[in-house]
Amino acid sequence: MDMALVLMLVAVGCALISVGFGIAIANDLRARGLKANPLMVRWMIFRYLSMYKRVTLEEAGKVGPLYQRCSIASSFAAVFAVAGILTKVL
Repeated sequence: MDMALVLMLVAVGCALISVGFGIAIANDLRARGLKANPLMVRWMIFRYLSMYKRVTLEEAGKVGPLYQRCSIASSFAAVFAVAGILTKVL
């Protein structure tokens, strides 16, 4: 299997994990009484992330665990996607 394809598949996997954490964040926001639709995570992820960060900072004095996990998964997806593109180009 081509290395670029493997890297892109890993990137897609990380992106799906990130969406899963985004859905968990939307559900958490809804449980706190805020308006968040888990079906709209794909388009509203940055808004939900900032809302989650603000709410958890106000409540507990630190950012909630889902924020960091979603950010890490998104970052890995971007890194693997760029690595896959560079591997294919070079």
